[in-house]
Amino acid sequence: MLAAAVAGCSSSTAPDGTAAAPVPTATVVVEPATVLPEVGNPTNLTVKPAIAAGVGVPPAELTVKDLVVGQGALASASSTVVVNYVGALWNTGAQFDASWDSGVPAEFPLTQVITGFGLGIGGSAEDAIEGMRVGGRRLIVIPPALGYGPVGGRGDIKVDDTIVFVVDLLDVDGSVSGGAASPEATSPVTSSPVTSSPGATSPATDPTATR
Repeated sequence: MLAAAVAGCSSSTAPDGTAAAPVPTATVVVEPATVLPEVGNPTNLTVKPAIAAGVGVPPAELTVKDLVVGQGALASASSTVVVNYVGALWNTGAQFDASWDSGVPAEFPLTQVITGFGLGIGGSAEDAIEGMRVGGRRLIVIPPALGYGPVGGRGDIKVDDTIVFVVDLLDVDGSVSGGAASPEATSPVTSSPVTSSPGATSPATDPTATR
């Protein structure tokens, strides 16, 4: 340790007793620690949540945090779900979409949404993520590779943006509604980012394209 400390000094004495020129030292840039976005109103499923900006470098892997753990039916990768959701940008916390704003939840198969959204709800053994259960609320952070990647999404979603969702799972495969589609649920609007593929050239005309 002493040797390491001496080696780190920026100046020394020359053999003739004169001061040697200072030795440049390397500058180490320390990235700020990653902190998941804070969620306003995290546990009341009757009120729209708010998503703050993330802190530091966003996670490179799909990341989830259960805000409310559901006790109902379990979602899988092939489930059809009814959800309320808010989507925002990691860097700014700016909302780009929310089912709450239409006044009705959204219903769709998880096979027809962007990869990270589907895995964040239905679960991923590879990422050690369990599927959500009905009654749960989950924060889902989606890296570009599982979102819109190098082509970006619509509107505010730019190339290689990390996106964040807070999702409330209301029904899975008709477990709550008895097998019929919820009368209050609607399919997401055609411009909804969760139903557009990173490779889709026109989300408005191909809302169910998969990645």
